[in-house]
Parts: sequence; structure tokens; C-alpha cells
Amino acid sequence: MTDQTTSKTSARDGATATAPELEPDPGRAAATAERARVLAICRSNWEYRGIDDASMREMLAELSAHLEEAAAAGRSAQDVVGPDAKAFAATWARARAPLHRRVLRMAALTPFVLGSLLFLTHLIDRTLTLSIEGPRLAFYAVILAGTVAVEIKRGSLGFKGWLLVGGAGLAFAQIASSLFGDDTFFRVPLWVTLLLMVPGLPYAYVDTRARKAGAAAGAR
Repeated sequence: MTDQTTSKTSARDGATATAPELEPDPGRAAATAERARVLAICRSNWEYRGIDDASMREMLAELSAHLEEAAAAGRSAQDVVGPDAKAFAATWARARAPLHRRVLRMAALTPFVLGSLLFLTHLIDRTLTLSIEGPRLAFYAVILAGTVAVEIKRGSLGFKGWLLVGGAGLAFAQIASSLFGDDTFFRVPLWVTLLLMVPGLPYAYVDTRARKAGAAAGAR
């Protein structure tokens, strides 16, 4: 009887030892990581746009539910948000953010971008009073238009976006040079440049923090 019991115990131990261990599904782990990445991108974009905490929690909960439902149906996070998570987040933000808040943000950031460009030119030219000619005016106008357009659609230009907009600005500057020459239209002192930047400083600070948080989330 003892030998029989020992034999059964050994058989069970052998079966346990030879049974294959369950390994985590790499596809499921990748899908979970992708959902977390999308949620992190959306959170940083909504923080960037000044969505209040209560609305952001509600939006994240709703998006998380949609992503989980999609995963249960065998669909990916990209099937829900599309190929550009930032553009998706911007669309939701525009739908949720009050119109007056969006107008206020654009009214503050537009002169901030212009002031930043002027300030950089002050530094490059090493002058306290900047001369604005036709080519320079055309360049600034294209940069502003591109920044506003991308701000409305996605929230930030990114390195490639800045290169594209900068190239377009240089092209329009060349056209303006041939049309208007290099005569000075007006002059901008440094104090005016700094004054243009003041309204957008709080937004710029929040945006910088949000971009760092989004980059850290994407790295994870």
C-alpha cells in the first residue's frame, strides 16, 4: 500500500514537473502597453490644452472604456483613436473645452510665438531695436499661420513640423524680397518684443511640463 501511494505521488510530481508552464501572451502585453501609451498621450495633450482635472478624468475614463471594449472585440487601440493619437486628443479637447477658453489660449499664444521669434532675431542680430523688412515680415507671418493651424489640429508642431513650416517661411521670404525689396517697414524695440511674450508665459510653462510628461510616458 505504501509503495502504491509512493508511486502515485511520484507520478503526480513527475506530471507536475513535466507540465509546461503558462507563459504570458506577448500580444496581449503589447496591446496593454499600447493602450497605456495612448492614454498617456491624451492626458498630456489635454493638460497641454488646459482641460480641467474633473473633465480630464471623465474623458480618460470614457476613452479607457472604449479601448477595453475594442480589445475585447479583438481590435487595437489604433482602431479607436486612429493613426495619430495627438490629433484624436486634440479633437476631443476641442469638443470638450469651452469656446472662450480656446479663444483666450490662442489670443495669448499667438503673440507669444511672435515675440519668441522676434526675441531670437534680437539675439542673432545683437540689437535692441529690430528692423522689420518685407522678407522678415513674410517669414514671421508663415510661422505664425503654421503654428496656429497645427495648434488647432494637434497641439504642437514637433521637430519635423518646425522644419516644414520654417522651410515654407524661408520660401515666402524669398518671394517677398523679390516683390518688396529689403526696405524697412517699421522697427520693433526689445521692450515691445518682451511685452508680446508676457501673456503666453503661463501657457508656455504648462505646455513644457505637459510635453515632458508625455515624453516620459512615451518612453515607458
